[in-house]
Amino acid sequence: MYIVFKKIDDWFNKDPDLKRKFQQTYKTIYCAAKEYAVYMNDVAKEKTEKTVKIEISELLLRQSLIDAFDDLLRLTNYHPTKEPNPIKEMSYIVYWLVRHKPIRLVSEDIVLESKLSDMARTRFLFINEEFGVKLLMNSAFVGKKEKTVCSHIHAEAEKQLKYFKRFLLYYLVYRIDSPKALEAMVLGCTIHPIWEVDPIIWSDPKNPEQEF
Repeated sequence: MYIVFKKIDDWFNKDPDLKRKFQQTYKTIYCAAKEYAVYMNDVAKEKTEKTVKIEISELLLRQSLIDAFDDLLRLTNYHPTKEPNPIKEMSYIVYWLVRHKPIRLVSEDIVLESKLSDMARTRFLFINEEFGVKLLMNSAFVGKKEKTVCSHIHAEAEKQLKYFKRFLLYYLVYRIDSPKALEAMVLGCTIHPIWEVDPIIWSDPKNPEQEF
């Protein structure tokens, strides 16, 4: 078995724009992971009056992004687009994050805490996958900005979206087999009538002003 470490310096020397994009993406994901760790600790304190220790491996996070960028760069050899839409890009990132698992729950006893619901314990146990759900949903929607709809539709759609996120977590834990499957699932979720979708998702890449 051979493990190949990508020589990203070769990429960066040839393409300074790629270097800037990689660095910005790393910073964004790392900051999101840190905020997520704080959020999960707050949940633990609120529900159980206990704190949890969560560590983030910068090395594994970096390798996750290297593998994701490697895949995305390879796609440009077969497709005319040079800028993947946010869902496609995040699908590749999450796929590799789930495989490399850069977030580590050190305080594992929280998973057995009886004061937490089964779903809450699941989110702690599969902490990388739950983080992946948040990244994927944020890649599709504009800050969860709500559309103006009637209260009946709003309540029903919120319930459906809640179950969709649970299904997405289940898929990341047990069924994930490719980034393209993740992309298809989340893209389908953009039909959701409540939250504003990032305009770039449903625009023609050849004519950004024209929707499909």
